[in-house]
Amino acid sequence: MTERHRWIVDRHEDDHTVVEVDGKGFFDVPRSLLPAGARGDDVLAVTIDADQDSTVITVTRDPGATADARSNARAAIERLARRDPGGDIEL
Repeated sequence: MTERHRWIVDRHEDDHTVVEVDGKGFFDVPRSLLPAGARGDDVLAVTIDADQDSTVITVTRDPGATADARSNARAAIERLARRDPGGDIEL
């Protein structure tokens, strides 16, 4: 049985990393299980191949998906900035 998931690196904390899984929630994974070059906001493609005797988990950095996600985030910030009237907030 094969499963595919999309993880997004949220942050590194000591020897573990917090990842968002399929946009549904966050969990901690040992940092040693991720590619050495994984950085915050990187998108990781995760494949889990399981059979009766073993499970193989492959975690691969996805530079294309990471670039797309960063581009979408920049576009959202630009859209919000255009609507921002500016000025100080008074409480």
